[in-house]
Amino acid sequence: MPKRNRLAPVTTLTAFLQQRLGRVTSTGEYISQIDGLRFLALLLTFSHHVFAAYLVQTHRLGAESLPRDWGLIYSRSPLVAWALHLAIGIPLFCTISGFVLAIPFARSHFKGEPPPASKLYLLRRLIRMEPPYIAAMVFLFLAIVLPWRRPASFSPHDYFMAFFPHLMASLGYLHAFVYGEPSWINGVAWTLEIEVQFYLVLPLMAGIFRIRRTAWRRSLLVALMLLSAALAQAFVGVPGSDRLSLSLALQFHFFLGGLLLADLYLLPPRRRIGPHTGDLLAATSAVLLVFVLHYKPQLAVTEPFLIVAMYYGVFAGGWIGWLFRLPLVTAFGAMCYSTYLYHVFLIDRLLPFSIRVFSNSHSLWWDSGVQILVLLFPILAICSILYAFIERPFMVLSHDVAGRFRRAALR
Repeated sequence: MPKRNRLAPVTTLTAFLQQRLGRVTSTGEYISQIDGLRFLALLLTFSHHVFAAYLVQTHRLGAESLPRDWGLIYSRSPLVAWALHLAIGIPLFCTISGFVLAIPFARSHFKGEPPPASKLYLLRRLIRMEPPYIAAMVFLFLAIVLPWRRPASFSPHDYFMAFFPHLMASLGYLHAFVYGEPSWINGVAWTLEIEVQFYLVLPLMAGIFRIRRTAWRRSLLVALMLLSAALAQAFVGVPGSDRLSLSLALQFHFFLGGLLLADLYLLPPRRRIGPHTGDLLAATSAVLLVFVLHYKPQLAVTEPFLIVAMYYGVFAGGWIGWLFRLPLVTAFGAMCYSTYLYHVFLIDRLLPFSIRVFSNSHSLWWDSGVQILVLLFPILAICSILYAFIERPFMVLSHDVAGRFRRAALR
C-alpha cells in the first residue's frame, strides 16, 4: 500500500495559489524574493492600520481621531510607538518600486540591451495599474455616498457633491497636491500618488546609469540618498509642510535606494557574498533598522541604506532567501496592490464584528495582536478574489502588449 503523503494538501494549495495568484511580469523576468519582500511591507502596513482602527473603534486610549492625534496618545502606551514604526512598510514599498522600475533602465546601460521605449514604459504602467485603481476608487466612492443603512436624514446628493471633487482629484493622483491631505476616498492613495510622480521622473533619473565607472556612479547615488534623507528629516512635522510631506520629495531617498539596489543586483561585487553572509547581512540590517526607528530617530538618514542592505542580504541569503521565496509568501506578495487598495475599507467593515467576538479585557498588546491575526486571513482571502478577477487580467494584458510591442520593434 503506498505511503500517504501528509503534505499533499499543502502542495496542492501551493500549486493552486501559484497558478491563480502568481505574478505575470511584462518583461518576463521574475525575482521571487521581491514578492516576498512586498508581502513583508504589506504585513507591516496592514498591522499598522489594524492597530489604528482598533484604537479608534474601542477607545482603549481615548476618543482621539487617528492618524491626526497620534501624538496625543503617544505616551499612554509603549505599544503606540511600536505601532507607529510599522509605517516603515511604506518606505519598504518605495525601495521595491525603485528597484523594479530601475532594472530595465540599468540593464540597458550595463548590458547593452535596448533601452525601454518611453511609449511602452508609460503604456505598461497605464494598462497594469490604472484599471484596478479606478475600479477600487469608484467602488469606495459608491460605498461612501450610497445610503447603506444610513439614517433618514442622510442625503446621497449632499454626500455626492461633497466627495465627488475628491474622487476626481484622487483619480488624477492630485489629491495631496490640491487638498494638502490624503484622499477622502481612500486614505492610503497618497502613496500611489507619490509612485506616479516617481514614474514620471525615473526616465530622467535613470541617466545616472550612464556613468561607466561603478565607484563614481554609486557614490553619486549615495550622496543623493543622503541629501534627500536629510531634506526629509528636516521637514518632517514642520507646520505648513503637509503637501511636501505627501509628495515624492520626502520619500525620494527610498526610491533612490531602489536604484542603488538595482545597480548592486546587476553588477554585484567581484567577491560575491555567500548565503550565510547574506543571512547575516539581512538579519543585522533589519535589527539595526528597528533600533534606529525606535531608539535613534535622529539617525533616520541611515534608513534607506539599511533597507538596501537588508534587501541585498535577502537576495544573497540562504534560509532567509528561502523564506522570502516560499510560494505562499510570494503569492500573497504578488497581490499586494489589490490588498493595499482595499485593506483599510475591509478593516473598517470587519473589525466591529471581530471586536464583538474576541474580548477586549486583556492587555492592549494581546488584544490588538489578536485582531491583526483574526483579520489578516479573511482580508487576504477577499483580496485574492479581487486580484484574480480585477488586477491579474491586466497584468496578463500588460505582458501581452509588451510582447507585441517588442516583436513589432524587431521587424
